Amino acid sequence: MTRGELGAAARWAVAASALAGQSRAMRDLVRWPARPRAAAELPSPPDTALVRAARDHARMLLSPAVFEHSERCWHWASAFARIDARHPDAEPLYLACLLHDVALGAPASPRAGCFAALGGQGAAEFLKANDGGAWAYVVATAIARHMDPRTPEVSDEAALLHDAAHLDVAGRRFAEVPGEVVGAVLAAHPRTGFAREFTCLLRGEARVRPRSTAAVLWRCGTRLPIARNPLDRMPS
Repeated sequence: MTRGELGAAARWAVAASALAGQSRAMRDLVRWPARPRAAAELPSPPDTALVRAARDHARMLLSPAVFEHSERCWHWASAFARIDARHPDAEPLYLACLLHDVALGAPASPRAGCFAALGGQGAAEFLKANDGGAWAYVVATAIARHMDPRTPEVSDEAALLHDAAHLDVAGRRFAEVPGEVVGAVLAAHPRTGFAREFTCLLRGEARVRPRSTAAVLWRCGTRLPIARNPLDRMPS
């Protein structure tokens, strides 16, 4: 097996964990979002040469809808850092958010059997080529683990990217984020076309990399929480 591929036992374990997580998240999927009272002030990402290069790199590789998803993940991750009392380094966290989906929808590769693992490798190579080698391991690990059914505790950056991505895609932990933060994030980075595009991309991942975590999540019915994500039902 290539890196990121799961054996039969691991696929069963991921499936069981995913189904349990979907069951726990149902309260968020049926909760009707409240109208935010006022917009929150959103944190600005770090402004460094490496961040600017990574943003340009992400814009080049990602569709507009997936790029906006990456930006939203930064804000959700920042919100969860406050909620969970985590203390990530802002630069690698933002880099991981920007680059976590760069291999989503990529052709099959002998380097990795999971788009998250493949994306982590690509992110590490990009960072090392742009004087960001100090962050390569942290960012690559966070990206490689962001599709795990459970929050990875290998670092604050990995945990926050994971929970941010699962909120933006499937609504997980939606009820914990203040309504004014949700409203501000969606105003700054609209979700236009994202759910439809991501569903198509995930379906493709299940076909191209059938032993990946993404494929297992697809077969476990993750299209339902995507379709029912409360972020797509926010009042205007």
